[in-house]
Amino acid sequence: MRMDLSPLLRTPLFRSLTEPELERLFAELKVTEIKFRKGEILAIQDEPVNRLIILLSGSVKGEMTDPSGKIAKVEDIEAPSPLAILFLFGENNRFPVQATAREDGTAIIIPKQSVLRMLSMSETLLKNYLDISADFASRLSRKLHFMSFRTIRQKLAVYLSDLSKKQGSDTVTLDRPKSALAEYFGVARPSLEREITRMEEDGLIAADRKEVTINDKQQLIQLIDS
Repeated sequence: MRMDLSPLLRTPLFRSLTEPELERLFAELKVTEIKFRKGEILAIQDEPVNRLIILLSGSVKGEMTDPSGKIAKVEDIEAPSPLAILFLFGENNRFPVQATAREDGTAIIIPKQSVLRMLSMSETLLKNYLDISADFASRLSRKLHFMSFRTIRQKLAVYLSDLSKKQGSDTVTLDRPKSALAEYFGVARPSLEREITRMEEDGLIAADRKEVTINDKQQLIQLIDS
């Protein structure tokens, strides 16, 4: 059965390529299409990254387990998108998170050696790969900075401040449900709800469902810097 490559053309890795060009590249490479079910593990944390996984449909969640066994959600990855593209090369290249399917979907698997050959065959692909790696490293740096904050209040302060900058207003709309936000923070939803209530009582914010108004931006900044 002929593989449908059209979703790949919407990914940054294959930007500026045409479908015929992509077909010619893949004709010379070892590429496998797989189907996965909700709950299936596509990659295990700390296993060697010996392949490039690119989602064609569906989505996965990336979760990290610390030495104590505590699980923290890192991000949701929606198709079409590659997994752990930054970690494909290097001496100790391992998956930083476990990737678990959030729903049924499909993906293509390209072995590491085939990725190397693919990049050598196209200067456009090589530049795209380097750009993606740089962007991913920047996002990872921001995420690690966020995770370094220990209290829920500090994490909320960073999250709301970032939303305010993106949306250009002191009244922001949450970009995810509170259940997903709690998972992103690595805390229970009741704990998140309690902290939002406390911040309202302290006059820092006013919350109305998915809308939050920052009443004291200066104090939020002090929380981040403390």
